[in-house]
Amino acid sequence: MNWHHAGIEVENLERSTAFYEKIFGFKAGSCLKLGKEKIVFLACGSIVIELIENSEQTTDSNLHLAWEVGDLSYWMDHLEECGLKPLEGPYSLDSGSTVIFYKGPDGEVIELVSQRTGVY
Repeated sequence: MNWHHAGIEVENLERSTAFYEKIFGFKAGSCLKLGKEKIVFLACGSIVIELIENSEQTTDSNLHLAWEVGDLSYWMDHLEECGLKPLEGPYSLDSGSTVIFYKGPDGEVIELVSQRTGVY
């Protein structure tokens, strides 16, 4: 398992993107929409953050953690055996990756990402 990215829910995507670019030197990459969410990925070296503007917050927490995994099917089966049901997904992305979301014990969202074949 490898660290993939950290997601942060924000009130204003443009303001937050400018903040991370100006203050920390991140560069904006892919932008996308998933339902009511507007998302931008920013990178600084090997660090990737995902900023999410959501008009309807649907989770208890505004934090999610994402791990890139080699065998997503294995992890989905393993988590089901542990009694965890998906919160959302799986979703196929344009990059060739597949993502699925689970809820952690404190409301945090845990995202599993299949090994990517492209850039976000």
